[in-house]
Amino acid sequence: MKILITGGSGFVAGSILRQVPNRVVAYALSRQEKPDALPEYVHWVRILSNDAETWADCIHDIKPDVIIHTSAMADIDECEKQPRLAWEINVDLTQTVLSLAEEIRCRFIYCSTDTVFDGVKGMYTEKDEPAPLNHYAKTKVVAEKNVLQSKTSGVVARLSLVMGFPVLGVGNSFLARMQKRIEERKPVPMPEDEYRTPIDVITAGRALLELAQNTFEGIIHLAGNERSSRYNMAKIIAREMNWDDALIQPNVITTDLRAPRPKDASLSNALAKSILKTPFFDIADGIKLVKEFLEKG
Repeated sequence: MKILITGGSGFVAGSILRQVPNRVVAYALSRQEKPDALPEYVHWVRILSNDAETWADCIHDIKPDVIIHTSAMADIDECEKQPRLAWEINVDLTQTVLSLAEEIRCRFIYCSTDTVFDGVKGMYTEKDEPAPLNHYAKTKVVAEKNVLQSKTSGVVARLSLVMGFPVLGVGNSFLARMQKRIEERKPVPMPEDEYRTPIDVITAGRALLELAQNTFEGIIHLAGNERSSRYNMAKIIAREMNWDDALIQPNVITTDLRAPRPKDASLSNALAKSILKTPFFDIADGIKLVKEFLEKG
């Protein structure tokens, strides 16, 4: 099997690439230089343009059996400031890659987000209708619909808040930022009125790899077993990491300078647990898995 992962320098992509079995031929596409921690059997391809022809040439050369599309403009506030760029990356580029997957009859796994919901009720299932509150989420909903209507084998994998450290040394990790503040003895304000079902980055990578190798089609929620406020989550993480949890401070964000977010974007992972062999964890056990993975190198 040949798998292509877009957004190779991203946080979730890094977990996938570090866990790809060596029997699988894996390619990573990224704008960035090849990271030092990349396994030797993963092929790294730099692609510096969003031009459709450039992507077409690259994908036609590789001819993957599966594409895991993690590439995205994922900063919610930056998407609000640059809506056109966000649309070009999150919708137009996704459609380009999706069309190429259709052309070569390649399975397509699209990484979406828990923030496609409005956060009114929480514990959303795959049957609940999205109701995006910000531009980032709107772009993801449009891309989701395109994947579900495509002519190839397609999966929309909605990831809940992903916790862990960048296993390739790159990618956007809130835990790495949290660690830096704690090491500097600075307070870490965390919202006590925003609820999620966080999933550790190792489990997220394993679940996506399993989806690449099975026949499931449609929407699936990749989330942890525990619904928690972000404040409570941070307290649990601090205790598991042996950090001073007194530095974790409750906070309620009221500023208008931030794009709107759902208050309760928690997801039910019942479907994922019923069809995947990958085990899912609560917050504490997820952090233990992250620590164990990093300690093993």
